[in-house]
Amino acid sequence: MYKFLLSNGCSFLTKRKDVNSHTGVLLSDHYGYEHIGLASSGRGNGRLVVTTKLFFYENPERIKDTFVLIGWTNPARIDYINNYHKDREGEWGEAWFSLRGKKPTWDTYKRVHNHGDVMAKMLREILELQDFFENLNIKYCMYHSLNILPYNKKVKLEKLRLFKDKINKNNFYKLGEDSHQVFINSERERFTINKEDRHPNADGHFFWYEKIRTFIENNNLL
Repeated sequence: MYKFLLSNGCSFLTKRKDVNSHTGVLLSDHYGYEHIGLASSGRGNGRLVVTTKLFFYENPERIKDTFVLIGWTNPARIDYINNYHKDREGEWGEAWFSLRGKKPTWDTYKRVHNHGDVMAKMLREILELQDFFENLNIKYCMYHSLNILPYNKKVKLEKLRLFKDKINKNNFYKLGEDSHQVFINSERERFTINKEDRHPNADGHFFWYEKIRTFIENNNLL
């Protein structure tokens, strides 16, 4: 019997000014689960993998009663644990920072690497977390929050497709085909906050949540 829903990703799985919900919260409310939010604005997939695994290592009792929702973000973001510090309550914790451009794009990463490398990095991270969940029998659903995996004719990606083929499509919503960002950009005036903030508004979250909920139920992920 599930009691919790853990969501992790970037700003698309966090609350923002005047937008008090997101896909993780909407799913938790729909199923009557307590929501555990680990997502952090502007952060990347490296942090996502580390913090998700650490949560279950630190809270092994949650393995049997927690459903996990993962929104993969732009793999051009490079995460670092900056330092360990005490918060206001005196508890020690990690501080993260990410190397990224003002407007994260594939070109951000290409300054020092290339598209083939960024694709390999993202596929490795997806498979790492997938294997972690399936080895521990943790129920989960993944999707693209931001960029869909690109195709770059300058890089031969035949062998990388072997990585992609190993991703469990039953648990990954429209791998390489759709993302939350692509969805809201299809009708920006309807689904984004405003011209200065192209994050999802309430409708942008709700209609994406409905797609994810339908996928979860059609694939018997819960």
